[in-house]
Amino acid sequence: MSTEPRWGAKNRDRKAAAILRTMRMICGDTVVGGRWLDAGCGSGGIARALADQVQYVEGVDPDSWTHWRTFEAETENLRFHVGECDGPEPPLPAARYDIVVCNQVYEHVRDPFALLVNIHRMLKRDGHCYFAGPNLWWPIEPHVFWPFVHWLPRTTAHRCMTALGSHRARELDAYSSSYFRLARWFREAGFEYRNVFAERLEAGFPEDAMSGRAFGLAARAGRALAPVQPGFVFHLRHAR
Repeated sequence: MSTEPRWGAKNRDRKAAAILRTMRMICGDTVVGGRWLDAGCGSGGIARALADQVQYVEGVDPDSWTHWRTFEAETENLRFHVGECDGPEPPLPAARYDIVVCNQVYEHVRDPFALLVNIHRMLKRDGHCYFAGPNLWWPIEPHVFWPFVHWLPRTTAHRCMTALGSHRARELDAYSSSYFRLARWFREAGFEYRNVFAERLEAGFPEDAMSGRAFGLAARAGRALAPVQPGFVFHLRHAR
């Protein structure tokens, strides 16, 4: 059983608030009455915070985390499961969930397309997915905050960072994708998609950790520049 993810467990309530507000903005208030799944939930903090606001939440992650049992004991409408969302089959029953949250997960799994296929399978028809993650084309790698290293072959990037005195080279273990590759995967997996990154920032979400000045400038640059935004927030809808 793992204790804390390397990236920490802070501000989970703020991230959960931004996720819920995004889904309410797009889908209306009825989303709070649905069955939610946090796919790649990590230590479970976002799922725990959502459980205070929606009818029922489940979380799934390849590792079992220390806080899961505590969170489950605190609320009756929250359950966690061990399972891999990018495997050949979905880790939980098909057509079970109204809302799936996939927040900053796709870049960490072995097979992002399989992740999307399984999310599609686990969603009910016309169900919705909140899908957020980094953009390959943004020049700053968001996990180590180095420029351009994620554009290099990974071994080369590790060697460059180490040679320049960084102790974080081995933390560069995420693989981002571009807007156009993600869009193709969405279509092939059976989703309709909409990038709501700019809309969310323009709405002025106070809870959103991405609402810094640089991100605000990127949002105001307009939808035409969506492929080079720092990160993506997509609304996906189960379309077939």
